[in-house]
Amino acid sequence: MATSDGKTSGKTSPKPFHMRRWLSVQQAVDHLSALSEDPLTSDDLASLAEDHQLDLYWYRPGQKLIYLDKPGWGTIELTQPLRLRPEHNSDWRAIVGILRQRPALPAEENDTPTLEDGDGNRLRIAFDFSNRPEPFSARWYPNYAELVVRRRDLDRLEDQLFRDDDEQSLEPELLLDVIWQLEQMAMENGESHGPVHDLDWLTHQLSDRSKLDPNLLGKVLNAAERQHATHH
Repeated sequence: MATSDGKTSGKTSPKPFHMRRWLSVQQAVDHLSALSEDPLTSDDLASLAEDHQLDLYWYRPGQKLIYLDKPGWGTIELTQPLRLRPEHNSDWRAIVGILRQRPALPAEENDTPTLEDGDGNRLRIAFDFSNRPEPFSARWYPNYAELVVRRRDLDRLEDQLFRDDDEQSLEPELLLDVIWQLEQMAMENGESHGPVHDLDWLTHQLSDRSKLDPNLLGKVLNAAERQHATHH
């Protein structure tokens, strides 16, 4: 929106859903629920994360970070979500529990989960002395609103969770068996209108219809014949 002095205001319209790179947990739940016959909850996402089928990211803008493996690099500020590493079972259970509406509390001071940037560097949150939380403060862990997921991970989950049985990959043996049955039907139908037909006749008929290479079609039909002979 333009202001009276001709400048553009700082407010921008939210990106359309399909253009977003990151989604809050609640946005992810709402989106998946819209696709499902039964409403989903964050507990469903928690189960996926628990089985390591879904990565979780921490986004607390402005949070200070330190590199664990590069102490000389100093501190940086969090400007984009960073992946939570599931390297410690206790940490991961606590993070999954946040999705189940159970806030995480550290077991000891500096007990905070490990993060990972796009280059594989390990990081951990840090605080200035004046802003340092109490030893057992929930600030050492993300809260529900600070957990986000990648949109492309959600797209992958859509295919996994909502693909119909009819869309599942068909076994090659089943396909060959169906092809063999179609062969028999085509040749039997051809016989009723003239002389006996064989695979060569069927190959050329299919090639004329589909414009596919007759050699390739012949290989498919012969594979179907072998499959049937092996299993019947």
